[in-house]
Amino acid sequence: MIEINDTCAEDPPSADAFRMVLIVGIGTAVCTIGIVLNTFLLLSLRHLDIFRSNLLYLFLLASLDILVELCFMLIFPSSLVWDYFRVELLYTFWHIYIKYVSTVGQVLIAASTLLIVAASFERYICSLSSSIQFSPQRRFLCILMVGASALFMKGSVFFELELLSLPHCPPFQNLRLDLSEITRSESYKTIWMFWCRSIFNVFLPFALLLLLNSLTITNLNKLHVNGFQSVLVEKRCQSDMATFSTPEPLNDCVLPYCPLMSTHFSMPSFTTTDSFCSSDQMPALLRRNSEACAARRRKRDATRTLAALITIYLLTNTLNLLITIMEFINPDVLGSLGEGWTYKYLADLSSVLTISSTAFRLPVYFHCNRDIRAQIRDFAKSCFIEDGGKKKKLVR
Repeated sequence: MIEINDTCAEDPPSADAFRMVLIVGIGTAVCTIGIVLNTFLLLSLRHLDIFRSNLLYLFLLASLDILVELCFMLIFPSSLVWDYFRVELLYTFWHIYIKYVSTVGQVLIAASTLLIVAASFERYICSLSSSIQFSPQRRFLCILMVGASALFMKGSVFFELELLSLPHCPPFQNLRLDLSEITRSESYKTIWMFWCRSIFNVFLPFALLLLLNSLTITNLNKLHVNGFQSVLVEKRCQSDMATFSTPEPLNDCVLPYCPLMSTHFSMPSFTTTDSFCSSDQMPALLRRNSEACAARRRKRDATRTLAALITIYLLTNTLNLLITIMEFINPDVLGSLGEGWTYKYLADLSSVLTISSTAFRLPVYFHCNRDIRAQIRDFAKSCFIEDGGKKKKLVR
């Protein structure tokens, strides 16, 4: 805190009824729901061996989401509350912690975005071939790079803010949050704070997620077409098995359905002399096909989950992208609309949309991923009916 002997002047009011409803009402409610749902997700995923699967990304993302939501409530609703209701104690505390909380929040948001990009890149690599696996060591390395990049890009926010104290001024004028001396450099302000951060934190992640998601879906469609032959082989082998023993209902994962294709085929009948597979080979072959079928199902679930996650991110960050583009083209236009209030409303709406993407990821996971859905159901039962079961390993 720096003491100065400057002229006392109170900042113009920034809180009105609309912003109170949007930020304090809706924003706080969304964050509260997000904290509850993400905590529930973390407790559910603890039964899975997440450190050896791609669910590690979702686990870390849920942890970051909780912290981001807490930072959001400490920064935006708190500032509007003390401004609108004139709460002096909250005014003082807010100015003391804002520099630290704002830095942490910026780093966490950047880390969340880069974590989604890293997960999308891994899914794209795995979509190139059904045999490609991403080792846990490489996954940990990517996560370390994500943390280092987020800290590098947004850690400097701490040095760009400074708290000024005016002890001779009355309440609500005795503290002032201002930009530090480093931001007065035109090159730093223009090149680093505006161009670099806008490109690496807004434009580049948005473009990469859009591109990687499209390429991953294209590659998976190719793999599905190439897997057509293996599906026919599996069908023939099962038909062959039926000629040697009295058939019993088979497991769903073995047949009559395989995740690679959504179409059911009528199985041709074979005799013992013209069978495609021998009876000695049948159990091992069917077991391998069953395991491959389950692996393909897990890969499909992981891809569908990530695709839905990326779609939500793109939709909720579109307004932020448009605002950033307008700031690039003509920032004066935004400031002149409605005497600056329109820009504030758009920025508030962008913040609420962004935070909403962190709050409602659990329903997406529940709908798209069978393993997560099973764990959430088991954990819900253990909370209200019985104790939790044993830890189950997940092999991607």
